[in-house]
Amino acid sequence: MSFNMASIANFSDSNNECYEAQLAKRHAKTEVLLSEQEEKERLEHQARKEAKITEWKRLEEETQRKQKKEEAQQREEECQRNLAHCLVADRVVTMKQQQRKNWMKTFLLPLSFPSDKEINLLNFLPLTKRQRV
Repeated sequence: MSFNMASIANFSDSNNECYEAQLAKRHAKTEVLLSEQEEKERLEHQARKEAKITEWKRLEEETQRKQKKEEAQQREEECQRNLAHCLVADRVVTMKQQQRKNWMKTFLLPLSFPSDKEINLLNFLPLTKRQRV
């Protein structure tokens, strides 16, 4: 029986060594799979992070474009308002100048009597019926 016991003990020792080797292999495989999974998750996280950064930059650029467009539109509107104001002011000044000219031609006597040529250039108001008589 001792022989059988020794062979059983040897068999048991070899089984233990084989079992430990299998456990080591499984452990190594598990470690490799775990590290691969961690690397995959890390890469996915990095990709999501880069996608968020890219989206943020795109939104920022779009916002800047909109701001520039609005600023240009505001400048154009301000330019149009200024132009309209200038046109109104020019029209008022022109009317005042014409009124002064007409008043001066009508009521002020010239220092020297104008020549026939100058008289033809004056724009007198048309005479009324009473003035013609």
